[in-house]
Amino acid sequence: MFKIWLKNKTTQLFFVLWFHISLLNLFFVNKGGFVFLWKQNGELNTLLTHFFTALIATLFYLVVTKMRIGLADKKFSFSNNIFVFGSVIMVILIGFILKEG
Repeated sequence: MFKIWLKNKTTQLFFVLWFHISLLNLFFVNKGGFVFLWKQNGELNTLLTHFFTALIATLFYLVVTKMRIGLADKKFSFSNNIFVFGSVIMVILIGFILKEG
């Protein structure tokens, strides 16, 4: 059962994203060279953050895939207004994030 589950493309995507995020957060480079964050990267809070980030990205992939299949089958369609609305929401979110940071 576990082998079948691991052959699923979505599960593979999740694990690759989780590994990639964890690996990118493992170290950074400054003027003195590489700085490894072994202790910080092994904390439960950090691992859960990486897990949920990979999970959200995987769920987003599933939603986009389902929408793409639905659009290809002409089960539903979008008007141009939905893209304008999405762009406005994205600009507002970026402004909010920049203001808070």
